[in-house]
Amino acid sequence: MAIENEFVRRSVEHVSAGRLAVLLLIMGIFTSWPAISFAAQIEVGSEAPAFTAVDLEGSTRSLQEALDNGIVLLDFWSIYCVACMQEMPEIIELHNKYKDKGLTVIGINLDSFGVRRVKRFIKGLEYVIPFPVIIDLKRDIAGSYNISMLPTTILIGKDGKVFYHHIGYQPGDEDKFEELVKELLQ
Repeated sequence: MAIENEFVRRSVEHVSAGRLAVLLLIMGIFTSWPAISFAAQIEVGSEAPAFTAVDLEGSTRSLQEALDNGIVLLDFWSIYCVACMQEMPEIIELHNKYKDKGLTVIGINLDSFGVRRVKRFIKGLEYVIPFPVIIDLKRDIAGSYNISMLPTTILIGKDGKVFYHHIGYQPGDEDKFEELVKELLQ
């Protein structure tokens, strides 16, 4: 343990404060560690920012079109976010259970790799993502929702207002998501 601590101490001594801040920010984004956020979270009760974007299949998706079908769950994620990958099967289960009852799930991927790499990653998963996935390369959608950490789950009511905003994932969070989905669908 002393050797590891000595290695860390020496490594940190050689890293400038600016580089360390950038490294910590990147680690926070891609591993769901706490990161400093300079933007306020979108407020529950506020109007959900509209967006239109092309999904991985080449179809144009809009928040308004999704709201025309009922309520919307936005799942902001990255292929390098461990918590995002833990949460994904639970979001898929919610989608499968409530898609015919008025829930639309839209995955919003924040990786900078482009469509091919994310498609290849998704294809290699042990499960299929049955809902549309948009790659937000320029972070336009994420920016309008003030996304600072991943995963972030936002639930939007039929009225177009943000009903729930959740950062991170711990096993059991899906129970709260389902409870809120049921409430909104009534």
